Amino acid sequence: MKTTNLTLALLLWLATAAPTSGQVLVTGETGGAGAHAVVASANLISAEGVGNLGNLWGQYGYGLTDRVDVFAFYGNITVSNETQHYGGLGSNISLLRRAQHGLDLSFLSNASVPISRRNQAATVLVAFAFVASRPSTIGSTIITPYAGFNTLAPIGQRDRGLFTPVETQHAALVGVAMPLHSTWTAYLEYNHGPAVRSVGLGLLFAIPRRERR
Repeated sequence: MKTTNLTLALLLWLATAAPTSGQVLVTGETGGAGAHAVVASANLISAEGVGNLGNLWGQYGYGLTDRVDVFAFYGNITVSNETQHYGGLGSNISLLRRAQHGLDLSFLSNASVPISRRNQAATVLVAFAFVASRPSTIGSTIITPYAGFNTLAPIGQRDRGLFTPVETQHAALVGVAMPLHSTWTAYLEYNHGPAVRSVGLGLLFAIPRRERR
């Protein structure tokens, strides 16, 4: 049970690894100091005036303190047979914990920059989100539903947006994380905004900690 709870906590590193979609893909719980995790995900995005986009990404996360996690990610996004590569950094900060407040609440932030096709994207794409969650038990399985609100904002060269939005986007989000194994967690998230809608599927691997002797 302890290992399963750790895996669920490590889901924080899903945060914004899909920055172009505006998804947060994270629960409100941080992973804890010294924890490590890697994530792989695929997202389908529907954007007004652009059409459908496919987004694939990978991410590494690290628990900097008990309340602060940091991460680095790389991905590529495809629209109309054109593909752009991007990378970025971010963090997830715990604001409330369910032991004291009945639920977990975190503040997520990240920034990504284009690696290729820079003339078809904003200079920097930033995302901010508040995410609340609370684990629930169904039979012998612990799942973590989560919900929140996020903002996606392009900075610099907004009018170049093919791979990034030309205007700031807001969306509500709902998702669920479910453990598959002591170190593996699957997740699903849906985002709904006025101009952008997206769905994401992913898999997280919590790197086991080495026992100190």
